[in-house]
Amino acid sequence: MKTKLLLAFVASLFSFGIFAQKLGQEMAVYAEKKGNDYYLIRLVQDQAVPKVYVYSNGETKPYKTYTELKDVVMDFPGMMSSNNSTREELVSVLKKDNHFYEITSQRKDPKNFEKTTVTVYEVFNGQKRIVEEYGSIYELVSSPYKDAIFIDIKK
Repeated sequence: MKTKLLLAFVASLFSFGIFAQKLGQEMAVYAEKKGNDYYLIRLVQDQAVPKVYVYSNGETKPYKTYTELKDVVMDFPGMMSSNNSTREELVSVLKKDNHFYEITSQRKDPKNFEKTTVTVYEVFNGQKRIVEEYGSIYELVSSPYKDAIFIDIKK
């Protein structure tokens, strides 16, 4: 059962990865907040194992280098349930112009990532407010918040 779930998860990551590869970038697919730190999981072009970063005190740094996807899933088990969920899930964070944003996604159809609502929240003094909602991941591409999801790998 765990193997089937892992394979289903890998297949969905590749569907996101194909979209990210078209853009020649890393693509944020999952995030977790632990304490004051955010752990960011990003797919990288031509790599089967995502990169993991930690956002802490205003800086994003590599967290750990993983060689197998199962190790990433062991450290971040929420990735498995978020893949087939219709709940709102944290995907990434962005600090821009002295404002801090959390970006979430919510799938309307768990089997089709194109039917995903992306919400941008501004976080200030522990309070969150909706700044923008996008009806699909494609709408986010032309938004001022795209840098939270599509990260230029040359940076």
